[in-house]
Amino acid sequence: MLEKDLHDVPFYYQSIDFEELVREYPPAPDFFRGVFKLSLEEIRALQEKRLREAVARAYKVPFYRSKWDAAGVEPGDIKTIEDIKKAPMYTVEDIRQSVDAYPPFGDYVGRDVLAGEIPWRIHSSGGTAGEPRPTFYTPWDREVGNILRARSYYWHGFKPGDVVMNTLLYSTHNAAYSAHESLWQWLGCIPVTTSAGVVTRTTRALEIAQKWQVNALVGFPEYLLHMSQVAKDMGLEVGKDLKLKLVECFGKSDLVREAWGVPAYDTYGMHEVQAISSECPYGGGHHIWEDAFIVEIVDPETYEPVEPGEVGTMIVTALYKENYPIVRYDIKDVTRLWPQGQCECGSWMQKIDPIHGRSDFMVKLRGVNVWPEGVGTIVATKSGLTGEYYCIVERLVNREEMTVQVEHTSDATDLDFIQQDLERTFRDRLNVGIKVEMVEPDSLAPLTGAGVLPKARRLDDRRKLTPQ
Repeated sequence: MLEKDLHDVPFYYQSIDFEELVREYPPAPDFFRGVFKLSLEEIRALQEKRLREAVARAYKVPFYRSKWDAAGVEPGDIKTIEDIKKAPMYTVEDIRQSVDAYPPFGDYVGRDVLAGEIPWRIHSSGGTAGEPRPTFYTPWDREVGNILRARSYYWHGFKPGDVVMNTLLYSTHNAAYSAHESLWQWLGCIPVTTSAGVVTRTTRALEIAQKWQVNALVGFPEYLLHMSQVAKDMGLEVGKDLKLKLVECFGKSDLVREAWGVPAYDTYGMHEVQAISSECPYGGGHHIWEDAFIVEIVDPETYEPVEPGEVGTMIVTALYKENYPIVRYDIKDVTRLWPQGQCECGSWMQKIDPIHGRSDFMVKLRGVNVWPEGVGTIVATKSGLTGEYYCIVERLVNREEMTVQVEHTSDATDLDFIQQDLERTFRDRLNVGIKVEMVEPDSLAPLTGAGVLPKARRLDDRRKLTPQ
């Protein structure tokens, strides 16, 4: 190759000061020796310092500058956590509008991603709530996110040398790669990249798990529960045929724990910022990684702050992001704050519930908010059912109705009783009437994608198709 044709390459290892990285956002175990034990006052001081820096970075990005200028907000107006409310919130719809106005990547990234100055990564959202949106990661953003997720895995019991089957879908979505990088680069585990059933048949994945002595699983709960049932159907026993010691899931850890008979824990995150919170093995609930985030919980309709213990939608500010800032992003996930205090684990970091559902998947029936995830939690408690369900919402005669299709087991007998009992439980627990339709075992898979997709579909909203 001629000298004139040579060009420089932005090597990944030169794009980050790794010593600064681990000093600012220490990985496990150093995190648990230091930042994890900070007092409430020390946490707030750290957050506010990083908030001012994050706001200054965000104002350089056209997406934020235009919104903040319209609201009459300047970076100097936001100095404390209380001040953050001065900045306008935004939603995924604002991001989609940005992409439409400034194709193909919008105006929410702070530098030219095609200039070749740094090694960018691009992923997209899963598209569960609309058109997938492109998300870029600088090396710094990527590695901080990996460290945050690795903290959770370390806390939950992952150790160097563990053979971990990653059942998340290796696709344009970020989750599988984030888990993979966290396990491999920051914990010394060995990721097994089978992905979900759409990539590797579940029976084949279990054969690999047996042969390669896989001792941990990572994935969405729906697929992990399906995998557990397939293992039973294959006659595979944990402790005898499978060396499984631990499962890491994205919600429903109690059901996964019961299905596999081993410890199971939940790590919560979103693809733009990776891991936000981690289930506490000592005191329950989730601790927010508050050195990296500020989380607000607000009423999904009025956007007023709610008190601890009240359910609301989550507004996220990421304190570490470089060229793709996240400041007051309404991510539509629903949870509630726990009262502030020191946990049994020794940390003062704010706690939240596991995610209840999404506010944009919320269905309002006669003034009552209902989430498909809440429906599924009730279905899982009933005998005679497989646990598979599918919610259909329609507008009938100026009234919104929900029908829940549920699969009965092959040996269930009194289907009328099961149906009526479930309808009574829905009314008692959710305070609204919901119709139940019993269906044959395995009949919902074509609708939900259970056993094939890593994250099952649970809602068919037909209201927009129904004449008013």
